[in-house]
Amino acid sequence: MCDRCKAAGAGLAAFLLGAVVGAAVGLLYAPNKGETTRKRLKRWANDTYEDNKEYMLEHAQDLKEKVKGHFEDARDKFNEGKDKVAKEFNRRKDEVVARFKKDEEK
Repeated sequence: MCDRCKAAGAGLAAFLLGAVVGAAVGLLYAPNKGETTRKRLKRWANDTYEDNKEYMLEHAQDLKEKVKGHFEDARDKFNEGKDKVAKEFNRRKDEVVARFKKDEEK
């Protein structure tokens, strides 16, 4: 995984952790009733979802294309490695067979 991807993942994890801690502290010190707080949270979640839905869909397509490219690269590298292993296996198998034939001739 590239350094840029690791940094982005760490940043996202830190952001989510901060959001969870902030929400928990906010709920603990909320001056409203639980029912009112739940309604406000639901409204906020719906508004946030609607505001960001289009943005997320656009970036989801970009992410899908990137993942597809990485998958194809990984598949190609896997196949190259598989071919190398198969060639080396066959080479060594032929060496062993040749040794046995040589020993049988003696």
